[in-house]
Amino acid sequence: MLGESRLNVYILGDSLSPRQRQQIQAQVQTALQSVPEWALNLLDRKIEEVGVRNLPLIIEPVPDKSAEVRSLSFGELDGRPAAKLIPRLSADTIVWGQNRRYLVLKAVACLASPSPADHEFWAGWSKAVESDGLRSTAAGVSEHWDEATDLDLLIEMFAAFALDEEHSNWSGMPAVHVFLDGWR
Repeated sequence: MLGESRLNVYILGDSLSPRQRQQIQAQVQTALQSVPEWALNLLDRKIEEVGVRNLPLIIEPVPDKSAEVRSLSFGELDGRPAAKLIPRLSADTIVWGQNRRYLVLKAVACLASPSPADHEFWAGWSKAVESDGLRSTAAGVSEHWDEATDLDLLIEMFAAFALDEEHSNWSGMPAVHVFLDGWR
């Protein structure tokens, strides 16, 4: 576990050298320290809702030649929402696939997101997505967004909002910006 946190961080990998393990731990700790307090407060709400002490963030490096193409995945561990970061190991280099801070924020977004049973939240999010044409805009950027769920879009937009809530791109997405601002 990395420090006192709302996240219980597990670094998996029997073949990791002590140096690699330390590098991963330091890089994840740095990324976690940059998560805004309001995002951590959302994790607190989710922890309270689920009735646990913390949520798992799993780091499971893969060899550089691995067939694994994702850098992040989501699921459950012991009935709790869980996120897994999947960096690649190349000699002494750890390649995260995306900006580490952005990956950690995406993990926080998934872990903090309300359950599907929160119809009011998801209806509001869907309305904001539709109002700003976010789905078609995202699909225009990359075809992998064609099948994006509301959760996929929320995770991406949450991470972008947490990185820079004053970015000029928000002027093109006023409903999404207002929704995210209200959620926090």
